[in-house]
Amino acid sequence: MNKEIENWLEIARYDLRTAKVCFKEGLYLKVYENSHAALEKLLKGIIQQSSNQKPPKIHNLLKLASLVLVEELEKEVKSTLDELNNAYISVRYPGDFTEISEYLDKSNAEEIMKKVERIFKWLETKLK
Repeated sequence: MNKEIENWLEIARYDLRTAKVCFKEGLYLKVYENSHAALEKLLKGIIQQSSNQKPPKIHNLLKLASLVLVEELEKEVKSTLDELNNAYISVRYPGDFTEISEYLDKSNAEEIMKKVERIFKWLETKLK
């Protein structure tokens, strides 16, 4: 694995650890934001590895995945990426904080963490 790909993997792991810390601290909105960031960076590493070019500067997980994993995405993975995209926008550009906080609560954050960890492990296998 070349240094640039290692960097993508290292920062993705850092973001995933940050999401876990945020969960333990009850910072559930940040769980979504950092989970999104972790998967985004892994996908960008895969893109760079497969194309030998810098990945696009976009944040849409489904779009990034479509660039390299078109045939491999399960319905549940697509659904989780879509959920993270929507939460990312809500957290980054909040409307009603109370409404967002009520939806992105402990129960939902715990569920998204389980899904993200599974997807993260799968994506890690795509990096060489």
